[in-house]
Amino acid sequence: MLAAAVVFVASAPAQARDTPLGRLLHDDTQTVLVASHRACWKKASENALDGIRACIADGIDIVEIDVRTTRDGVLVLMHDETVDRTTNGHGAVADLTSTQVARLRLRDRGGGAGSALTRRRVPTFAQALAEIRGRALINIDVKAAGLDRIITAVVAARANRDVVLNVPIDVDPAVIVRARTLGIAVQPVYLERGSRVPSAVALRRAAALRPTAIQLIFDTPTVIDTARAETGTTHARLFVNTMARDIATGTPMNLSGPYLDTRAITDPDAVWGVLVDKGVTVIQTDEPWRLKAWLKAKGLR
Repeated sequence: MLAAAVVFVASAPAQARDTPLGRLLHDDTQTVLVASHRACWKKASENALDGIRACIADGIDIVEIDVRTTRDGVLVLMHDETVDRTTNGHGAVADLTSTQVARLRLRDRGGGAGSALTRRRVPTFAQALAEIRGRALINIDVKAAGLDRIITAVVAARANRDVVLNVPIDVDPAVIVRARTLGIAVQPVYLERGSRVPSAVALRRAAALRPTAIQLIFDTPTVIDTARAETGTTHARLFVNTMARDIATGTPMNLSGPYLDTRAITDPDAVWGVLVDKGVTVIQTDEPWRLKAWLKAKGLR
């Protein structure tokens, strides 16, 4: 259920805005930012340090990673509940120690039994933060980890200004207060399919948290218009995913109605162009290089 409590918090402190990307994220909220799904996995392995480096080298604004917790409490990068698809190992991350996970080798690109094994290893969250700090923004998709532990790790890495932290709309308000006080950008995730209340109500509650951005996952395109109406005075960015197919299975991801990478490849104006016209200013994609080139061609970056 969505939390009834609403908390108003101040804008992120100045130290969260002291890099060009930080200023883009917090101040110049009209510039469209490019986010790469699972750390530029097409040029490396999913959630790999090499993928992060590829994103940085190519000037991608935001690198998305997925975080889970090992049996002994270490935060590591892994999308799936198990390590089976993306490594040469087997079993749930939660059942493996950090030492066991560190010994695994990552499979190339999106993984799977037929993909080549590489020399790449599963990074810890701390390693990822050290790699990206000051070089790009990082969108943290928390799969299985406590938000307070994530925040503590971000502070320890001095990466406060570089992070966009995904949180549920019904997040404990104390988490929001702590994150924002530390200069960590928060991004409530609105899932239309799982919402028990009308979109306007849910998005109004999300906007009341005064987030840096709101991630929209929807079937109905008018959700974007509703979000823009509900967040207009907060200047929160709207974040939309255009990934079309699940990396593991190839099945449709159904994250953004008709706005899909598969169409954007041949008709970007009908996908990314429409989203930008609707006020979306962060687009996450499996085609970040195409999106970046399209934005440049349109004079939007």
